[in-house]
Amino acid sequence: MYRIISATVLTALVFSSCSFFEPRVPEDPSNAGVVWLSPTSPDIVVENMQSALNGRSALYLDCLTESFVFYADTNDINSYPSYNFNDWSKTVETSTVTAMYGQVPVDSTVTSEFQIDISHPDPAAPADSATIYRLYNITIPQTYHSGTGSPAVGIAEFHMVEDSIGLWAVQEWRDVRHEETSWVTWAVAKAYYR
Repeated sequence: MYRIISATVLTALVFSSCSFFEPRVPEDPSNAGVVWLSPTSPDIVVENMQSALNGRSALYLDCLTESFVFYADTNDINSYPSYNFNDWSKTVETSTVTAMYGQVPVDSTVTSEFQIDISHPDPAAPADSATIYRLYNITIPQTYHSGTGSPAVGIAEFHMVEDSIGLWAVQEWRDVRHEETSWVTWAVAKAYYR
Protein backbone atom coordinates (compact mmCIF):
# COMPACT_ATOMS: atom_id res chain seq x y z
CA MET A 1 0.00 0.00 0.00
CA TYR A 2 2.85 2.38 0.90
CA ARG A 3 4.44 1.76 -2.53
CA ILE A 4 1.20 2.53 -4.35
CA ILE A 5 0.73 5.81 -2.48
CA SER A 6 4.38 6.78 -3.03
CA ALA A 7 4.16 5.98 -6.75
CA THR A 8 0.90 7.92 -7.07
CA VAL A 9 2.33 10.98 -5.28
CA LEU A 10 5.54 10.83 -7.35
CA THR A 11 3.56 10.56 -10.60
CA ALA A 12 1.33 13.48 -9.59
CA LEU A 13 4.38 15.62 -8.81
CA VAL A 14 6.01 14.83 -12.13
CA PHE A 15 2.90 15.66 -14.16
CA SER A 16 2.03 18.77 -12.14
CA SER A 17 5.50 20.20 -12.67
CA CYS A 18 5.97 19.49 -16.36
CA SER A 19 7.42 22.97 -16.81
CA PHE A 20 10.36 21.75 -14.74
CA PHE A 21 11.47 19.71 -17.75
CA GLU A 22 10.83 22.42 -20.34
CA PRO A 23 13.81 24.44 -21.54
CA ARG A 24 14.22 27.83 -19.90
CA VAL A 25 14.07 31.05 -21.87
CA PRO A 26 17.65 31.77 -22.90
CA GLU A 27 19.38 34.92 -21.69
CA ASP A 28 19.84 37.61 -24.31
CA PRO A 29 23.43 36.99 -25.50
CA SER A 30 23.96 40.72 -26.06
CA ASN A 31 23.73 41.24 -22.29
CA ALA A 32 25.95 38.32 -21.27
CA GLY A 33 28.48 39.31 -18.65
CA VAL A 34 27.04 42.79 -18.14
CA VAL A 35 26.74 43.85 -14.53
CA TRP A 36 23.66 46.04 -14.21
CA LEU A 37 22.72 47.86 -11.02
CA SER A 38 19.60 49.89 -10.40
CA PRO A 39 20.73 53.43 -11.36
CA THR A 40 19.87 55.13 -8.08
CA SER A 41 22.76 57.61 -8.32
CA PRO A 42 24.78 59.28 -11.09
CA ASP A 43 27.91 57.23 -10.37
CA ILE A 44 25.96 53.97 -10.80
CA VAL A 45 24.80 55.18 -14.23
CA VAL A 46 28.46 55.51 -15.25
CA GLU A 47 29.26 52.03 -13.86
CA ASN A 48 26.35 50.59 -15.88
CA MET A 49 27.50 52.44 -18.99
CA GLN A 50 31.02 51.07 -18.65
CA SER A 51 29.78 47.52 -18.10
CA ALA A 52 27.36 47.73 -21.04
CA LEU A 53 30.02 49.08 -23.40
CA ASN A 54 32.48 46.37 -22.33
CA GLY A 55 29.78 43.76 -22.97
CA ARG A 56 28.74 45.33 -26.31
CA SER A 57 25.26 45.47 -24.87
CA ALA A 58 22.26 47.54 -25.93
CA LEU A 59 21.82 48.19 -22.19
CA TYR A 60 24.21 51.09 -22.83
CA LEU A 61 21.23 52.92 -24.31
CA ASP A 62 19.26 52.43 -21.08
CA CYS A 63 21.76 54.79 -19.45
CA LEU A 64 20.34 57.62 -21.59
CA THR A 65 17.09 59.55 -21.29
CA GLU A 66 14.69 59.61 -24.24
CA SER A 67 15.61 63.30 -24.72
CA PHE A 68 19.37 62.52 -24.72
CA VAL A 69 21.67 64.83 -26.69
CA PHE A 70 25.37 64.32 -27.45
CA TYR A 71 27.62 67.33 -28.08
CA ALA A 72 31.03 66.97 -29.72
CA ASP A 73 33.95 69.20 -28.77
CA THR A 74 34.11 72.30 -30.99
CA ASN A 75 37.69 71.39 -31.90
CA ASP A 76 36.47 68.04 -33.26
CA ILE A 77 33.75 69.72 -35.28
CA ASN A 78 36.39 71.97 -36.85
CA SER A 79 39.03 69.23 -37.29
CA TYR A 80 36.68 66.68 -38.87
CA PRO A 81 34.45 68.66 -41.26
CA SER A 82 33.39 65.52 -43.15
CA TYR A 83 31.83 64.00 -39.99
CA ASN A 84 28.29 64.83 -38.96
CA PHE A 85 28.12 65.88 -35.32
CA ASN A 86 24.81 67.77 -35.67
CA ASP A 87 21.53 66.91 -33.95
CA TRP A 88 22.95 63.90 -32.10
CA SER A 89 19.85 62.51 -30.38
CA LYS A 90 19.20 59.16 -28.72
CA THR A 91 17.94 57.86 -32.06
CA VAL A 92 21.27 58.78 -33.69
CA GLU A 93 23.19 57.31 -30.75
CA THR A 94 21.23 54.05 -31.08
CA SER A 95 21.91 53.60 -34.79
CA THR A 96 25.55 54.69 -34.44
CA VAL A 97 26.39 52.42 -31.52
CA THR A 98 24.54 49.50 -33.15
CA ALA A 99 26.59 49.96 -36.34
CA MET A 100 29.78 50.22 -34.30
CA TYR A 101 29.04 47.05 -32.29
CA GLY A 102 28.34 45.27 -35.59
CA GLN A 103 31.89 45.95 -36.78
CA VAL A 104 33.61 44.53 -33.69
CA PRO A 105 34.98 41.04 -34.43
CA VAL A 106 33.24 38.28 -32.47
CA ASP A 107 36.44 37.24 -30.71
CA SER A 108 37.33 40.81 -29.68
CA THR A 109 36.21 42.89 -26.75
CA VAL A 110 35.40 46.52 -26.22
CA THR A 111 37.23 48.09 -23.32
CA SER A 112 36.03 51.20 -21.58
CA GLU A 113 37.07 52.91 -18.41
CA PHE A 114 35.57 55.99 -16.80
CA GLN A 115 37.47 57.62 -13.93
CA ILE A 116 36.50 60.54 -11.71
CA ASP A 117 38.08 63.78 -12.83
CA ILE A 118 39.62 65.00 -9.56
CA SER A 119 39.57 68.59 -10.81
CA HIS A 120 35.75 68.29 -10.95
CA PRO A 121 34.57 66.22 -7.95
CA ASP A 122 31.05 64.78 -7.95
CA PRO A 123 28.38 66.79 -6.12
CA ALA A 124 27.88 65.52 -2.57
CA ALA A 125 24.12 64.94 -2.57
CA PRO A 126 22.45 65.76 -5.88
CA ALA A 127 18.72 66.37 -5.65
CA ASP A 128 17.11 65.77 -9.04
CA SER A 129 19.89 66.70 -11.47
CA ALA A 130 23.67 66.73 -11.44
CA THR A 131 26.68 67.37 -13.62
CA ILE A 132 29.56 64.93 -13.24
CA TYR A 133 32.85 64.63 -15.10
CA ARG A 134 34.70 61.48 -16.10
CA LEU A 135 38.02 60.91 -17.81
CA TYR A 136 37.37 58.14 -20.30
CA ASN A 137 39.35 55.68 -22.37
CA ILE A 138 37.27 53.58 -24.79
CA THR A 139 38.74 51.13 -27.29
CA ILE A 140 36.63 49.61 -30.04
CA PRO A 141 38.76 46.89 -31.74
CA GLN A 142 39.60 47.23 -35.43
CA THR A 143 37.58 50.32 -36.07
CA TYR A 144 37.95 53.89 -37.24
CA HIS A 145 40.93 55.41 -39.02
CA SER A 146 43.90 53.02 -38.88
CA GLY A 147 41.80 49.96 -38.18
CA THR A 148 43.91 49.09 -35.16
CA GLY A 149 41.37 50.02 -32.53
CA SER A 150 43.16 53.06 -31.17
CA PRO A 151 41.59 54.31 -27.97
CA ALA A 152 39.17 57.20 -27.80
CA VAL A 153 40.29 59.43 -24.94
CA GLY A 154 38.69 62.52 -23.49
CA ILE A 155 36.56 64.02 -20.77
CA ALA A 156 32.84 63.35 -20.54
CA GLU A 157 30.70 66.05 -19.01
CA PHE A 158 27.49 64.24 -18.08
CA HIS A 159 24.33 66.18 -17.26
CA MET A 160 22.11 63.68 -15.46
CA VAL A 161 18.54 63.79 -14.27
CA GLU A 162 16.55 61.76 -11.80
CA ASP A 163 13.10 60.51 -12.79
CA SER A 164 9.96 60.35 -10.65
CA ILE A 165 10.88 56.94 -9.19
CA GLY A 166 14.43 57.90 -8.23
CA LEU A 167 16.37 56.45 -11.19
CA TRP A 168 19.09 58.45 -12.91
CA ALA A 169 20.10 58.70 -16.58
CA VAL A 170 22.27 60.85 -18.84
CA GLN A 171 20.37 63.68 -20.50
CA GLU A 172 23.39 65.37 -22.10
CA TRP A 173 26.92 64.21 -22.84
CA ARG A 174 29.34 67.00 -23.69
CA ASP A 175 32.53 65.54 -25.09
CA VAL A 176 35.76 67.40 -24.35
CA ARG A 177 39.18 66.78 -25.87
CA HIS A 178 41.81 65.90 -23.29
CA GLU A 179 44.60 68.47 -23.54
CA GLU A 180 47.38 65.99 -22.82
CA THR A 181 46.72 63.44 -25.56
CA SER A 182 46.67 63.18 -29.31
CA TRP A 183 44.09 60.38 -29.34
CA VAL A 184 40.69 60.98 -30.91
CA THR A 185 37.65 61.57 -28.74
CA TRP A 186 34.59 59.33 -28.36
CA ALA A 187 32.74 61.77 -30.62
CA VAL A 188 35.18 61.17 -33.48
CA ALA A 189 35.26 57.40 -32.88
CA LYS A 190 31.46 57.19 -33.04
CA ALA A 191 30.91 59.70 -35.85
CA TYR A 192 32.80 57.37 -38.16
CA TYR A 193 29.77 55.02 -37.98
CA ARG A 194 27.09 57.66 -38.39
